[in-house]
Amino acid sequence: MIACKLAAMFFSSVQSKSKAQALLLSGLCLIASIHASAQQPGSAFSREMLSSSEKNLAQWNTREHSQIQPFAHGMEKNFGCALDSTSCEVDSAQKILFHIQPFGSLQGGFAFSPDAKAIGSIVVGGAGDFTFKNNLFVQAGYSLIGIKAPDYIRSAADQYRIIPGAGYGVRDAKDVYHSHYTFGRISYTAGKYFNFEAGKGKHFWGDGYRSMILSDNGNSYPYLRITTKIWNLKYTNLWAQVKDLSNNQLLRDNRKKYIALHALSWNAGKQVNFTLYEMVVWQDRDSNSHRTLDINYLNPIIFYRPVEYAQGSADNVILAFSTRVKISKKFTAYGQFVLDEFLLNQLKQQLKWWGNKLGGQLGVKAFDVFTPGLHFQTEINIARPFLFTHGSPIQGWTNLNQPLAHPLGANFFESTSFIRYTRGKWSIREQFNFARFGKDKDVDGDGKKDNLGGDVFRSYRNPHRQYGNLTLQGNQHTLFFNEVMVSREVAGLKQFEFFGSLTTRFVRNESGNQNDIYLMLGIRSRGLMEMIRDF
Repeated sequence: MIACKLAAMFFSSVQSKSKAQALLLSGLCLIASIHASAQQPGSAFSREMLSSSEKNLAQWNTREHSQIQPFAHGMEKNFGCALDSTSCEVDSAQKILFHIQPFGSLQGGFAFSPDAKAIGSIVVGGAGDFTFKNNLFVQAGYSLIGIKAPDYIRSAADQYRIIPGAGYGVRDAKDVYHSHYTFGRISYTAGKYFNFEAGKGKHFWGDGYRSMILSDNGNSYPYLRITTKIWNLKYTNLWAQVKDLSNNQLLRDNRKKYIALHALSWNAGKQVNFTLYEMVVWQDRDSNSHRTLDINYLNPIIFYRPVEYAQGSADNVILAFSTRVKISKKFTAYGQFVLDEFLLNQLKQQLKWWGNKLGGQLGVKAFDVFTPGLHFQTEINIARPFLFTHGSPIQGWTNLNQPLAHPLGANFFESTSFIRYTRGKWSIREQFNFARFGKDKDVDGDGKKDNLGGDVFRSYRNPHRQYGNLTLQGNQHTLFFNEVMVSREVAGLKQFEFFGSLTTRFVRNESGNQNDIYLMLGIRSRGLMEMIRDF
């Protein structure tokens, strides 16, 4: 009854064309809330921290390449089994399968600081997928998202016009932000070695909570992907169209840009993985040409840097490396290193040149430590100033006013830890984030914010200084985020859970302090994106 009242309040704020539409949306909400039994949208993701899926992948002596998600359907059976054990019980090579998967989330609560007020969010949606003999896979889905947010998310939504994790958002007269999220893909596996996939969705490249390469914290985008898997090697090509809104355009006035990525992953045995990455981003058009999807980057086996150099070094090329080591069935260590640009001579002189743009990650996961069901993860991420930026702001490593990698962009240090204990149908999880990051500020006293390297939507052509650049320079922000969440599986609905959470968030900078405390209660499909987020 409480859930229905909250849903009615939300839908009354949606400016539908008729009452019939509002009733239809309410009905979908009720169906999703009561009957949802599917995994998260795009079930090829395993992004629920320290979940049973992650534990399965960590403990199996498998040669799967789990750092490239979503996995190529039909090529990585063990990965699919870890995500959904029922997929191991069906010989899909002899079957034609069709599923309709409603999903939903409804949560509400109160923010107690600085002013007490009601907050909450709702996600209503569904997905359908079709599988033919484990070679052809088709999926499509949609969700309507609404959020009455705490102050810090409201501030970000007003400034960037996005809902974190969902994409472009619009605020109505009742202070509710709305967003529409769509996803889908067509995947075909040709024999043992190749998979071809086209769709619209998100990708995550990495083993941690964050990715310093390609993350899922932004909006979905159209893409084409080719996966080649031979022996212990997996080679992934990804081309996508993303959008730039950095000059405060309306969504319809966005400027298109394209990204091309490839990753060569090598499993050196069952415990160790090494992966090399190369990424490039280029704008749809400039003053000299209209390029669209540049044919020079469509060759799946070339290096992007020589091609970019041959075209006049106009594009933004980024290199990266990652590794994962399964120390034992209980412990897994992982890391990433990102190189956007650097000169060895400048590095040797130790003058802290602005153009040495580097970043990295180091983390560890532990499962069943001290007692069965107790899991732990800790991770450190760091990025120097100007990482992911470009001379043309359009060609920064961004999409729809959100970074494509870490949500803090550049010029930051972050430590994130999770503890999770699961027993039976109950689970308790604590997340703690500590971060420091530098933002642009007026150093010269001329009333303009000087470019200190923390804004990935800004051109690097006029840095505040050529040398003496330090990580965290500028208006230094210190952030503490702590969330304790208790959840319980709904009887008879394994992929659905009730949950409650208490969250505190504190930020200090040169302008003052901001403190957010809020309590949330709700029901949701397991693994569904969390609309109340740490950033």
